Amino acid sequence: MSDLDPRTKIVSILCLSTLAVFLNEPWPLLLLFVFTLLILLFLRINFFRITMRFKKLLPLLLLMLIIQSIFTAGGEVLISFHDINILTSNGINSALCILFRLLTLFSSAMIIMTSSSKDYVLALTQLKIPYEIAFMVLVALRFLPIFIEEIKDTLVAIQLRGVDLQRIPWRHKIKFYTRFLAPLLSRVMLKAHQLAITMEARAFRVYRRRTYLRLLQYSVADYVVMVFFAIATIVVLARDFLY
Repeated sequence: MSDLDPRTKIVSILCLSTLAVFLNEPWPLLLLFVFTLLILLFLRINFFRITMRFKKLLPLLLLMLIIQSIFTAGGEVLISFHDINILTSNGINSALCILFRLLTLFSSAMIIMTSSSKDYVLALTQLKIPYEIAFMVLVALRFLPIFIEEIKDTLVAIQLRGVDLQRIPWRHKIKFYTRFLAPLLSRVMLKAHQLAITMEARAFRVYRRRTYLRLLQYSVADYVVMVFFAIATIVVLARDFLY
């Protein structure tokens, strides 16, 4: 699947994301997540290694799931306190739906990693999307790693000045992050300004119609994969709405 046309991968991501958004039961969402993991395994993408980079977000995710579980009424009461239902079966189902939905959306987005950003820009333009929008997508994909590197450099600079980020009291963290984001955004805006100057210097949008060195071509496998995802999405959504 890594050799498929980028447009085919875009269609597969859209289908998986659509199913993740519209399905509202834990078991179908779990099966969808497992199916997405199998696709990543076939593409040789280590989902768990990438997920560990975001392990600091796990407490926030768990807190969100607990809050969702507590404030969803209905179903069998599992835990109560003074006639106040704290945990119900519907709350657990709702929390599991959110968990599997987020995991599916995150894992399906990893399919993008199997092609270069230039291929996706070319795919978007061949899908009749204006080049300006496709170029914005390319810039976003390019700026994300730069933004992450700027965050790392800023944190290293703060730590070199003797600031222990782990010992900052909670009441001072808002003030700290305010001062932390100001120089970070300043450097990002500076890079964006330099990019704009470079685009103007190279006469961006001087011609109404652009030409390309190569064009993407669908293969038989592309048609098979797109038809499979389209039919599977329609069938699952139709079954979900009817029942």
